[in-house]
Amino acid sequence: MPYFPPCIIDGVAVDLSHLEPMMISLKVEKLNGRMLTIDVRFSNHVYTTAFDPEVHDATHIVMDHKIQRAFDSERHGLSRRLPEMVRLLPASSVWLTASDRNFAFMAKAVDEAGRSYPMFFHLRRSQEVAPRNLALVVESAYPVDDPQRVLAGATKIAFPILCAKVWKGEPIRSRTRR
Repeated sequence: MPYFPPCIIDGVAVDLSHLEPMMISLKVEKLNGRMLTIDVRFSNHVYTTAFDPEVHDATHIVMDHKIQRAFDSERHGLSRRLPEMVRLLPASSVWLTASDRNFAFMAKAVDEAGRSYPMFFHLRRSQEVAPRNLALVVESAYPVDDPQRVLAGATKIAFPILCAKVWKGEPIRSRTRR
């Protein structure tokens, strides 16, 4: 059974197989070389946008629990990049967003206009039994013209260090004064 329920838009089944849950592993030196396994899941916000009845057709509604969202073909097309972006995380730095609510990983130049593609995610210690040590949920991803709007007030942190802090239950502190 697929993770996302079938999505039919304009009579065509939308392929969401690239957004099936996945696992990544990384060796964390800050944890004495411990291998951590991260369970990765995606929110439907990576292929939908806020529903606006003035803009969207009711046949494009995708439910996010009790909230109506609208299928977005651009977001859906870009979401095909997300599994590879997740696989790049162990060797990358990410940003604690200014809201201190989630993290962002930025892909650049997703189209001819040179827009960036931030992937917003949440990372926590897994509530499940091993081998899943951490749980990562990709909450949203969408193209932006100005990546500085996303990164304004954000704090950069290496992903393995972030994983070590989350594993140990240590706070991730912003380096900017708020």
